[in-house]
Amino acid sequence: MSDSSTLIARRPLAPRSIFCVGKNYRLHALEMLMMEGATPGTTETPEPEPIIFMKPGTALAGDSRIMMPYFEGRPLSRLMHYEAEIVLLVGRDTDGCTEETAMEYISAIGAGLDMTLRDVQLEAKKAGNPWLKSKGFRRSALVSDLVPLSEALPADDWTITLHSNGVLCQHAALGEMIHTPSALVHYLSYLYGLRRGDLIFTGTPAGVGPVSPGDTLRASLAMPDASGGTKELAVLEATVAEELNP
Repeated sequence: MSDSSTLIARRPLAPRSIFCVGKNYRLHALEMLMMEGATPGTTETPEPEPIIFMKPGTALAGDSRIMMPYFEGRPLSRLMHYEAEIVLLVGRDTDGCTEETAMEYISAIGAGLDMTLRDVQLEAKKAGNPWLKSKGFRRSALVSDLVPLSEALPADDWTITLHSNGVLCQHAALGEMIHTPSALVHYLSYLYGLRRGDLIFTGTPAGVGPVSPGDTLRASLAMPDASGGTKELAVLEATVAEELNP
C-alpha cells in the first residue's frame, strides 16, 4: 500500500469542509490543560462526544511549506505549533451512517499537520471567544499523499509519528484515540453531513511544540510489518519558511 503509484495525490484535493477533532488523545488533553493554566495533578475527564472544530477548505496547503499568516504587514502570532494527525478522506456523501458502516464512506487515509497559532488560541479561549483565527488561516492544514483503503482498514496498531528536525516529538497508535475513526465518521455524518472530498483530522497525540524558520517536520503514518518492524504508508515532509510570511 505504500507504493507511491497507488497513493492518491494531495494536490487535486479540494474539500468543502475540513473537520478537526480536539483532545482525542488523553495525554494531549492533559497537555492542553497545562497550557491553559491548570495546576499540576489536574485530571482530564474525556468528553462523551467528540470536540469538533473546523477549518475552511481554503486552509489546505497545496505544497509542503509552512508560513505564518500576516495581516496588513503584521504577523498574527508569536507562537505557531505543529500537531501531527491521522487524516481521513471522505469518499462518498452521507447524511447519517452507522458506526459499523462508517469506514465504507472513507476512501483513503494519510498523515497531516494541523498548524496552530497557540498564543492566539489560548488568548481566545481565556476570553471566551471563538478561535477560528488560530486554526483556520490559509495553509494551516497540510496532508500527505493518501493511502487508498480498498485493501485494508486502519487498525488499532497503526501509528502517527512526528519528527521535528530529526528528533522524535510525537508518536501514538490509533488505538489510543478516545473516539475512533468509525465513531467520528458516524458522529460527523449525522450532525453535519459529509461530502465526497471532505477531510477529517482525527486529533493529535501529546508532544505538540513550536516551529521556527528553517525547521523541517516529518509526519508519517505506519503499520506493523511481518518482520516485527513497521511499514510506512504515507509521509508528509514540510519545511517552515525562513520568513514565515506568505
